[in-house]
Amino acid sequence: MKLKIYQNKNVAGFTLAEVLITLGIIGIISAMTIPTLIQNNRNRELAAGLQTAYSEIQQGLNLMSADKGNTVTPSDYNNRTIQGTFYKDYKNYFKKIYDCGTDNPDTTICMARASNTSDENNYNNDLTYKTYTGRTLYTNPFDDGQFVLANGMLILIENPQQIEGVRYPIFISVDINGKRKKPNKLGHDLFTFQLMDNGKLLPMGANGTKYPESEYCKKISTSNINGIGCTNKALTDKEYFKNLPK
Repeated sequence: MKLKIYQNKNVAGFTLAEVLITLGIIGIISAMTIPTLIQNNRNRELAAGLQTAYSEIQQGLNLMSADKGNTVTPSDYNNRTIQGTFYKDYKNYFKKIYDCGTDNPDTTICMARASNTSDENNYNNDLTYKTYTGRTLYTNPFDDGQFVLANGMLILIENPQQIEGVRYPIFISVDINGKRKKPNKLGHDLFTFQLMDNGKLLPMGANGTKYPESEYCKKISTSNINGIGCTNKALTDKEYFKNLPK
């Protein structure tokens, strides 16, 4: 016995044109939303990386203080005739994969050491790094010793010093995703902390630090270290990474 197959002529299908239109709409929506999702994920990674960096930098200081038997302060390292004095002690409290040193570092993974003291030219500034708004960064405050951690973070040290009667404290900066991964900008993935006279580590831009947020974390500033004062805001403002300048 043969079976008869009946077709329901009332069931509607999709034409090729309708399918193509639908796929086109899906493609447009994806093109609009995927970059936003990628950016949001990147922002979360930067925020989490900064928190981790703050914790590791502080832990290194705690171990260093415990080993020395007293709270480490900038006054312990005021001798500018010995280059990298703080760096040479501090680096011993981290698991490193590369020690950049203080002279002629490997510039593929470390910041080039600045050789000029003038902010009027780019002589030996590391042009890979930029300010908060993408201008050439004056890299002198970051180059008294560097080392790369096992998680890829680049730690950069600035020794205490006194120039023309102005006293500069110890700065500890961190490129939270390393030099090889962009954007390499102050206030984006490069952040600075200050070791205060009492031994407390504060994010730059906090009250009492050398570079206040109001002057050194601005979208309209032309300062060649603009962004150095953004660290405190980046740690305390939940919307910070969503509003970074392009």
